[in-house]
Amino acid sequence: MQEIKDRINIFWTGGQDSTFRLMQLLTTTSEIVQPHYVIRHEDSTGFEIETMIRIRRAIVRKFPDVRSRFLPTIYTNEDYLPTYKEIDEEINELRKIKKVNDQYQIMSRYCKKFNIKEIDVCYERDIDTLPGDIRLCNYFGKTNVFKSFVNPLNEITKRECYQFARVNGWHDILKMTSFCRRPKIKIDACGVCGPCYDAMRNGLGFRLSLKSRIKGKILIPFRNYYRNSYSKHDNTWFFRLVKRKLEHRL
Repeated sequence: MQEIKDRINIFWTGGQDSTFRLMQLLTTTSEIVQPHYVIRHEDSTGFEIETMIRIRRAIVRKFPDVRSRFLPTIYTNEDYLPTYKEIDEEINELRKIKKVNDQYQIMSRYCKKFNIKEIDVCYERDIDTLPGDIRLCNYFGKTNVFKSFVNPLNEITKRECYQFARVNGWHDILKMTSFCRRPKIKIDACGVCGPCYDAMRNGLGFRLSLKSRIKGKILIPFRNYYRNSYSKHDNTWFFRLVKRKLEHRL
């Protein structure tokens, strides 16, 4: 697959951030949009794929004129991505400074394999601060690992995204998005994982059931401690246990 210049590449997961950007491009620009999805060994992978299929159908029904610009999603299994010594070595060096999730290593390998020079990696701003992913991309933006990633949503919050979607008549599509990493029987968000926590603290708690919201609030002190102390205690037995058992939830 060769990079084609006359289109916008985007890592789409069916989550709110990437779906908002997708809709923004399709409804407010004339750009051709090429979604990409890396199939990973995560609890939420199957649900994310199903969500993207449902969202795609809803989009072309509601906005049939965008069909020709909304290219088929390119799906690639992470197991088929080669490793690159220079990427892995740089990731290891960056991790000495800040926590770098595996997804960035995978996405960087993907961009190198398919010669993608620029791709949207979307994270909306928190209500009171920059979320870790935006800070990470800003901090390491000029490194080889992060150089292909562009985040066009630096200055917009999740709540503002919903307001924008409502004004423009597609908030119903945004409500179809999936953000939980451990969805329970495809019915309700867990309230435990990091994305659920971010949704609650950014005014989107209405997307979780009461039970999940209560569960999430109980775990907030532990989650804050984990996030704030990760770099200090990464090698302790407690954090090794947390990473092994709960990494994908936090």
